[in-house]
Amino acid sequence: MGKIDEQSIWSSRQNHPELVVQDCRQEFGFNDEQCQKLRFIMMNRGINKWLYARRRFIHLKHQMKTKLQSPSRKDFLRAYELMQNICKMPRWVEWGHRAHKNMKSNEAEIMVRGKSC
Repeated sequence: MGKIDEQSIWSSRQNHPELVVQDCRQEFGFNDEQCQKLRFIMMNRGINKWLYARRRFIHLKHQMKTKLQSPSRKDFLRAYELMQNICKMPRWVEWGHRAHKNMKSNEAEIMVRGKSC
C-alpha cells in the first residue's frame, strides 16, 4: 500500500471486504486459510453487512436526489421505510472473492441470508 493522506484517501477503492483481504495478504503475507478466516471474522462482526448497507444507502441517495427537489410526504415516508429495511437486514452477508470495478458485477455476487432484525 502506498502512502495515504487526507487528499489521496479519496482515490482509494472501498466498499468491498475483499479489498481488506487483499491488503492483509500483501501487507502481512496471509495465506489462503488466513484470508478465509479473515472473511469469516468480517462477516461475523457485521463489517460485510455495513459495507453492503453503505452501498445501498448511496444507491438510495441517488434515487432520492431527484424526488427531493419537490418532496412529498409520501417520498419521505418511502425513503424512511427503505432506510429501515437497509438497517434491519440480516447480518449474514457473503461477498464474492473478487472486487470488481463495476458495482453491478459485485452486486451479482453478494448473498444475504437469514432473518432481518
